[in-house]
Amino acid sequence: MSSKNIDADQRLTHDLEKFTTDMSLLVPGLVKPTVDILWFTWRMKLLTGQRGIAILYTYMLLGLGFLRIVTPDFGDLINQELQLEGTFRFMHERLRTHAESVAFFGGDAREKAIVEARFIELLTHSKYLLKKKWVFGILDDFITRQLPNNVTWLLSLLYAVERHGDVASVSSEGDLANTLRFLASVVSQSFLAFGDILKLDRKFVEISGGINRISELEEIMDAAQSGNFISNEAILPVKDFGSKDAISFSKVDIVTPNHKILARELTCDIELGDSMLITGPNGSGKSSVSRVLRGLWPVASGSLSKPSEYVDHCGIFYVPQRPYTCLGTLRDQIIYPLSREEAEFKALKMYGKGTLDPDTGNYLDARLQVVLENVQLNYLLERDERGWDASPNWESILSLGEQQRLAMARLFFHEPKFAILDECTNATSVDIEEQLYGIARDMGITFVTSSQRPALIPFHSLELRLIDGEGNWELRKIKQ
Repeated sequence: MSSKNIDADQRLTHDLEKFTTDMSLLVPGLVKPTVDILWFTWRMKLLTGQRGIAILYTYMLLGLGFLRIVTPDFGDLINQELQLEGTFRFMHERLRTHAESVAFFGGDAREKAIVEARFIELLTHSKYLLKKKWVFGILDDFITRQLPNNVTWLLSLLYAVERHGDVASVSSEGDLANTLRFLASVVSQSFLAFGDILKLDRKFVEISGGINRISELEEIMDAAQSGNFISNEAILPVKDFGSKDAISFSKVDIVTPNHKILARELTCDIELGDSMLITGPNGSGKSSVSRVLRGLWPVASGSLSKPSEYVDHCGIFYVPQRPYTCLGTLRDQIIYPLSREEAEFKALKMYGKGTLDPDTGNYLDARLQVVLENVQLNYLLERDERGWDASPNWESILSLGEQQRLAMARLFFHEPKFAILDECTNATSVDIEEQLYGIARDMGITFVTSSQRPALIPFHSLELRLIDGEGNWELRKIKQ
């Protein structure tokens, strides 16, 4: 799905809400004009007979058929407008996310030009759509409201001729005038009802634009879940062996969502205690190996076996290149993705007696403080008087290096057998990085690291070098 530039947030919020609102108005909008048509047709038959109904329906079908032919493709126009709105919203969210980086580069003028270009494109299309609706609205009003007066006069003349001299039917000129006024009202209301039906048809066309966008998103999500973005062939599932203390690649093709092969028939075994360093030039696919291991990208060919991914089983834990700070307290940052109750149970199971007691929370906090000291972030407890319960915006108050050390604290707390580290310490100093890897090694964690730093070589036994990002690779042992 990463290869598709799709405004999923726009479709899941604005488009879906608009679609459900429009659909809720269709049923009541359809019932009233249908009842009006049946009622006024029956009244018309009583006044003018079948010939009057034939004249009325002939005119209405011709007029409304003409309108149907000249109606613009509002469905496609609405679809384009929603797409442009989604792109414009995405540009704003992206600019807000990367505002500091843009400021450092001095790219405010360039970003302003990009956003304004998107806005002008949206504004131009919206003006074009409004102009189409305005012109068509004039034509629609003329056909359904103005011209029916001619039919009214025609049917009134027909009624007067048929009733001329019929004293039993028309007792006075006043009664005839009242009947003709009622006839004119019947014709007018009939046209209005048919006009409402035509508006519903036009509404269906407009809604179809939203339906296309929502159904397209659903198809993309289904395709991404089934793995069709990677290959048109059958995708082999990743094999998880909870009892196997090794990660094994057997003729695995590392393939991007754009169908580019980064490593062809990758074959290697990572046993406990034999950490592996993944190196290679930028764009060669170092992070792609982590994505395949995590299951973010399916295995296109070959087979992959690994321990259980569940962190409470201490199988594999993943630390991505971009640090993530969740919403919550300082305690939540380290125990993530577990809840506090799950973390307390895990701490007691791994380091305690395995039974809950009133001091369980204190036991967990004591363990977390040791972890925090290992990554040299114990001063965070002193920044806020709430201590472990402090919950500021961590992303804004912590530097990138501090966020990466906090992510390593998360790793030390979960203490897995294997750790997949995707350049997760490149913002820290070399001495801090060496200390973190030394602690991980002393804890018995076997890590698969993507990095270019030579200082990490002594902490690994194997080196997987992705040569050119075109499928070539080599595996060698590191001599200590």
